[in-house]
Amino acid sequence: MRRFLPCVLTLPILLLSGCGTPEQEVSPDPPTVTEPSADDGTVTEEPTNEGEEPEEGGEAPVGSHRDGSEYHFGEGAVFPYPVGAYEEEFQEGVEEDVVYTVDDVVLSPSGRVAFTLTVEVPQLGRVFGTGLLDVRCSYEELEGPATSEARLGELETGAHPVDMECEAPDSPSSVLISVVNGEDEADFRGPVG
Repeated sequence: MRRFLPCVLTLPILLLSGCGTPEQEVSPDPPTVTEPSADDGTVTEEPTNEGEEPEEGGEAPVGSHRDGSEYHFGEGAVFPYPVGAYEEEFQEGVEEDVVYTVDDVVLSPSGRVAFTLTVEVPQLGRVFGTGLLDVRCSYEELEGPATSEARLGELETGAHPVDMECEAPDSPSSVLISVVNGEDEADFRGPVG
């Protein structure tokens, strides 16, 4: 009984102090920064992105390059899709992001470039098709298709990694990996580890 009593006495203290440290508490509204406007002297408030941290491994946050620029390995290429099982059920203005990522790019013992392509599928209310998926590797003068023993097919909600390989010239220092799936197109470039 003596061991149980101190635990019971600490319960009100835990309840009063909350379930986390101030650093862990989440604010429903982001902090705002007040900045004077340069032209008319009025003050505008804009949300800040304080507290946002990079993705795991210190990489840049997931982003969308609509200007045709290239992604780095480990960076997510984002493509919005409407939510709903059928086109007539799509909810107007409601979209979720499908994210493609290329990482773990290395020269395999067989002299081929090996990498992992991951397709992250959100809750769309339907499966996500990859029947039109085409992945290619490009070097200075050489280009060829990426191959895999596994097929992605129709994907349920979740992350779907697939290991792929490409032919490679002798000891390539970098590679451009192009991922095309229907209208989704993203180029990833980086060093070969």
